[in-house]
Amino acid sequence: MRPFVVTIGLCCLLGGACPGKEKSATSILADLPGPETPSELDRFIMDGMREARVPGLAAAIVKGGRVSWSGAYGWANISEKRPVTKDTFFQLASVSKTVTACVVMQQVERGNLALDADINEVLPFALRNPAHPDVPITLRHLLTHTSGVRDNWDLLEDTWVKDGDFPMPLGKSLSAYLEPGGEYYSEGKNFYGWAAGSRSKYSNVGVALAALVAEVKSKTPFEELARIGVFGPLGMKGSAFLLEGMDKSRLAMPYAFKKKSGAFKALGHHGYLDFPSGLMRSSAAQMARFLLAFIGDGKFGEVRILKDDSVAAMRRVSMPKVAPGQGLAWYTERVAGTRLMGHDGSDPGVSTMMYYRPGDGTGFVFLMNAEPRGGRFEEVLARRLLEFAQGQ
Repeated sequence: MRPFVVTIGLCCLLGGACPGKEKSATSILADLPGPETPSELDRFIMDGMREARVPGLAAAIVKGGRVSWSGAYGWANISEKRPVTKDTFFQLASVSKTVTACVVMQQVERGNLALDADINEVLPFALRNPAHPDVPITLRHLLTHTSGVRDNWDLLEDTWVKDGDFPMPLGKSLSAYLEPGGEYYSEGKNFYGWAAGSRSKYSNVGVALAALVAEVKSKTPFEELARIGVFGPLGMKGSAFLLEGMDKSRLAMPYAFKKKSGAFKALGHHGYLDFPSGLMRSSAAQMARFLLAFIGDGKFGEVRILKDDSVAAMRRVSMPKVAPGQGLAWYTERVAGTRLMGHDGSDPGVSTMMYYRPGDGTGFVFLMNAEPRGGRFEEVLARRLLEFAQGQ
């Protein structure tokens, strides 16, 4: 990505005033809540937020098996004048997939599921790519984006629910999407023309299907599996995949910047049918605990959520010729010039990153309630957090 230079001063931020009584983004960004005595890193982050038009952000650094630094900046909800705190929950977007994969692997290590078995042995409906009816689809395929299950974005975006959860349970919605004759089924739009395991293409629905396999085999709703297996043991109180039952006063509102009006637009808290792939809500501090557990071979403090060989399997590149760098949901890539393992995420009004350096276990989490243009701010923030961690 191209380098991003953070500049100081409001003249380069936004142009024009917002019509009517709506407060302009310029004035909102000029007066962001933050630490009473900001450090150099705090000022860097807040200047970057103004430049990138991000109203709210929370971040944490992990090093040496602990959370070594954390910060909270800006607005969780502009109209309510509610600032971001270390307890603010953000939608994680695709960073959610790391937790979903953990829940699935908990069932694998208990012997309830097998990574390379045909998922039709578990699913209540028959699933095959119609172009390759004789090729089984496995959990490994689903978690490495090599299943051939395709995201039909016209359908997925059209069925999003604003300020609520998707009305169908996971099993019913995925059956409607993947089973011939289903309400959401399309042979050409819901599947690729290549066979499972032969190519790689990112698939949100594929990861949600892996969650369903765990749900069906355990006879326990996926969100309950996440609570029992991850949230409870790690003390991630309040973290959830569904809005129902959540403390809405802790949620950061997703925002979009509208160039024409010069204002931020609240987008609401949406729900979608493949919710295990992107709708987890949590705080940077809580996700730092989850990251530390993964770095610690499945253990954080005295709590173990995965066996060490399960974590090793998740880190390992399963199909190097087909999906280089891709483990089970987690992947390795160069971020800010450094080889890191983790995941990032983006949804309307949401941008997130969670990565660590395999060599020394130093990592970071940051969550934002806006989408900076071009990914430039995310790149420079990742670099700066790693630089800051180096000096700790």
